[in-house]
Amino acid sequence: MINLKDKEENLLRSLSKLDSITDLVQNSKRKIVDLEQLKIELEQEKLSLRSKLSTLDSENIVLKESLKTIQDRVNLEDQSSNELKAKIELVEQENNKLKNEITDMEKELEVSRYKLAEHEEKKQEVEKKIDELSQETNTMLDGQEW
Repeated sequence: MINLKDKEENLLRSLSKLDSITDLVQNSKRKIVDLEQLKIELEQEKLSLRSKLSTLDSENIVLKESLKTIQDRVNLEDQSSNELKAKIELVEQENNKLKNEITDMEKELEVSRYKLAEHEEKKQEVEKKIDELSQETNTMLDGQEW
């Protein structure tokens, strides 16, 4: 009778541990899905930023060529170059401002990547802990008769 009670208590403890492991697995799966979604969003943002940077670079090249053409024409026509230089400086300031904004966005993206890497590391730790708990549970369950 005592042996039966011990087995019953061991079984209840095992079931309780199994429930805890199940909860951990479910929470881990949710976190994994969240992290994978975040990774997808970050990759999409990265692609978007690269596209914007490429567009801005192309626009910058076109603007520089346009400004050079205008400057040459103005110099040939012997008009005042001070206004043109001011416009060029304004465009270059705007371009620099845009480049700074892109640089800031890239830094934010890098921070996001770092956070993602941290989450991946935590995910691996949780998976490792789950594996350990699963092995403990299996070990406990292997030694008992059902």
